[in-house]
Amino acid sequence: MKWQQRIRVATGLSCWQIMLHLAVVAVLVLAWTSGALVRVGLGLSVLYGVTVLLMLFLQRHHEQRWREVADVLEELTTTWYFGAAMIVLWLLSRVLQNNILLALAGLAILAGPAVVSLLTREKKLRDIASKHRVGH
Repeated sequence: MKWQQRIRVATGLSCWQIMLHLAVVAVLVLAWTSGALVRVGLGLSVLYGVTVLLMLFLQRHHEQRWREVADVLEELTTTWYFGAAMIVLWLLSRVLQNNILLALAGLAILAGPAVVSLLTREKKLRDIASKHRVGH
């Protein structure tokens, strides 16, 4: 087994994903030490949002190679979601002084995608089940 495969098995991440994590941590540490953490946090949040929008756009593209790019972006956004959510919550904490609103925002940001995914999956399962009933 190649060393890259061993790392993937051990961490669940590819080498390029690990390098991106380390790069973002380095950028955040540099931003913190230079006093630019809010600007860098906003920039990373915007970059994440643009990546998600690009992924959604390319997933519906008619050419296969662009859908493959969308697959890479989907893996990237899935890997980065928790970090982006933490940055957004930290930025919100700089503006919101109400802990209840922060807790609700955190719950929506962290649990929202999982709930939407479960509801979407349940709808797909119901659609498949209804097609099988109609077909028989």
